[in-house]
Amino acid sequence: MAYLVLARKWRPRAFDEVIGQEYITKTLKNAVLSNKLAHALIFSGPRGVGKTSTARIVAKSLNCDKGPTPDPCQTCVFCKEISDGISLDVIEIDAASHTGVKDIREIIENIRYLPSLGKTKIYIIDEAHMLSQAAFNALLKTLEEPPPHVIFILATTEVHKIPVTILSRCQRFDFKKVPLEKIRERIKLITSIENIVIADETIDVISKESDGSIRDALSLLDQLIATFGSNISYEDSIRILGILDRSLIRNTISAIFKKDPKTCIEILNEACEKGVSPKRFAEDVLKMLRNALIIKTCGNEMASGISIFDKKEIEEISADQTTETLEMLFNLMLQGTEIVQKSPYPQMALEMTLVKLTMLTSTVPLDEILDRIENLYKIVSTNNTIFSKNPVSKTQHENKSSDDVFENVPNKHSEENQLHSDTSRREIPTQNEIIPLIEYLKVKKPMIATHMEHVECVITEDSTIEITVPTQSIHFDYLIRKDIQEIIKTLSKEYFGKDFRIKIHEKSLTASETSIKETNNNIREKIQNNPVVQDALEIFNGRIVNLKIKVKE
Repeated sequence: MAYLVLARKWRPRAFDEVIGQEYITKTLKNAVLSNKLAHALIFSGPRGVGKTSTARIVAKSLNCDKGPTPDPCQTCVFCKEISDGISLDVIEIDAASHTGVKDIREIIENIRYLPSLGKTKIYIIDEAHMLSQAAFNALLKTLEEPPPHVIFILATTEVHKIPVTILSRCQRFDFKKVPLEKIRERIKLITSIENIVIADETIDVISKESDGSIRDALSLLDQLIATFGSNISYEDSIRILGILDRSLIRNTISAIFKKDPKTCIEILNEACEKGVSPKRFAEDVLKMLRNALIIKTCGNEMASGISIFDKKEIEEISADQTTETLEMLFNLMLQGTEIVQKSPYPQMALEMTLVKLTMLTSTVPLDEILDRIENLYKIVSTNNTIFSKNPVSKTQHENKSSDDVFENVPNKHSEENQLHSDTSRREIPTQNEIIPLIEYLKVKKPMIATHMEHVECVITEDSTIEITVPTQSIHFDYLIRKDIQEIIKTLSKEYFGKDFRIKIHEKSLTASETSIKETNNNIREKIQNNPVVQDALEIFNGRIVNLKIKVKE
């Protein structure tokens, strides 16, 4: 007798033997028991999770000598024929090879005939999404109103390809991936009954590689049995199946955390020498970083798809890493994995990705940064530094403007600075409404409003907007443009409801203003070169974008 593979030998024969689909089997059992089973069913879900097996069990439940029953006897002629796939009343059709209208017409012609021996004729159409649009259209009427002795069961892995007109005529059941623990329990049961000696680590590897498919798990186990017989070691299993040893991934992650690129490259080379694909290596590193981030933020129970031993291991090696660092590592590895998948030189692409990960500077949590700022302020505030009076606290940092971080404490230049401040403010008469106009410009044209805030503006009684701009300044070069003046005129009319003229006046700096400007430049330079500022830049890994000189009141 020919060897029967484990996936067929251990195929479920009753509803209670279907693994990981409890709500579906319970619903179907109740439907059979109450004689309320729909005339058309759709079983959708991933490969190898029990769709076709469940369809056969439904057929047994309806045609069993004791039936209709949710617990077929498995011993009568009907149950045995259905299990062996030779029943004349259970017709299984592979839609991948029978996609045309002719095949569906043949079904439509045959459903008129009563079952040969059983009570119900069942049509199981596997991979139903492969049918052509014309075939679906031909099936519509029959699927909606089949003869009372016929039931259709459509199985598919891609339910989104089934037309909605078909879906609306069927009762749908969505099969899920089988949980890792249930696959592991199933393999342990089968290996114990089959007298196969296999390590728990090997069972873990098979369970993870199956990706939620019982059939895939048993196929991998079959491959190991064919190679090593009834005694399978962990080392042999990962070598034959081409699976990456998890210790290599663990050591790679540890080397990334220790910023050791040399070790990462050595591990990658070792894995490639063993025949592991760089693409697979990248995926496994990405998965472990993902698990580390999930465990760090959500706890062990949320890290699905890995064993308890793996969870503890990941938790230990990532204990010293912040959530922000793990998130950044994951994002970089995700980008790197995409590059590796598309690259004609995947190993070199992965090498550069690993080097980049080891070079990444650890991210400091925001609370810790704010604490450092407060401590920094406490240190420098006693030394008459140029920082503002109030430190940036955790409750204030969002409302504190970046321009308010520094404050000038004037000395001998105080009077000149005050004079400059007074003259630089807009000279607005009591009846003037230039400030609301600028606020309106901020909404409509923020760039123009920014320039208007830095020059002298006034609205005169003859409806003229006079703008006094220092020559040789960026504000003069911008506001002198005709198109900008036209925009100001248009928006002024929108706001006030009347026309305005625009006049641009040039203003040269006086000797006093030139001196003040030079003084402010010196202050800016002093601020930029201050050791405290340099320390702050190093903490934030940032740069100075803008400095604003303020006059102490």
